Amino acid sequence: MHGPLVKRSEVTAGLAYSDYRNELRYDFYYSCAYCTITEYEAAGIRFTIDHYVPQGNTEIDVHAYENLMYACDECNLRKGNRHPPASAQEAGFRFFRPDKDALLEHFSASGVRVNHVTNTGYYTIQSLDLNRQSLRRLREYRERLAETHEYVVAGIHALRHVRIDRFPKHVRTQVLNAIKSAQEAANEREEEIETTLRDFARSPLLDRDPDAETRAKERTRELDQMKALHPGAWRTPRKAANSA
Repeated sequence: MHGPLVKRSEVTAGLAYSDYRNELRYDFYYSCAYCTITEYEAAGIRFTIDHYVPQGNTEIDVHAYENLMYACDECNLRKGNRHPPASAQEAGFRFFRPDKDALLEHFSASGVRVNHVTNTGYYTIQSLDLNRQSLRRLREYRERLAETHEYVVAGIHALRHVRIDRFPKHVRTQVLNAIKSAQEAANEREEEIETTLRDFARSPLLDRDPDAETRAKERTRELDQMKALHPGAWRTPRKAANSA
């Protein structure tokens, strides 16, 4: 089983948390700690610094580097100041963290949807809506590009280097036709890549999600059922604004 994906850099302790932005970007592979969307893929979505244990908690130094996550704004806003009570965390209901948890121990994939394997995976998916429309589309694009790359690089590249004179005379015509067909397919794949990249430049991640309201109600109902099993504060109180 693979271990955590993120290995944290050695940093100077005691800095303002915003000063760690460059180190976080590097350590988290320029990707969101929770949904894995990259800066490049995020288009119009900004990236922020998330406090894993929210600000306002007095039990730890929430601004310490090991408590900071690099996150897209969509996930950070959904996470907010959520912080399950101790009993819930002991039962596994907490947010996944890629610097300490192995991804495949908590999540599995089914097409473009992410499924939970553990309570940590369940709570993270439900709280952050990791199957929202923008992420499903992103996973579809990734799959299409990966399949195209494998086909073009592995298949066409090999056929282009075939020496026709190595084949028996009675199969040379068939080989030439096969190469021609493969090259035509490659051209179609290249057009598909261009179309995909053009669609990607349009940033469909920001398109309206028609299922968002229904999915939000379902997630709220399931999270409320979870909270009923573990009474206590599920959010850290927000810091009071400074008095004028």
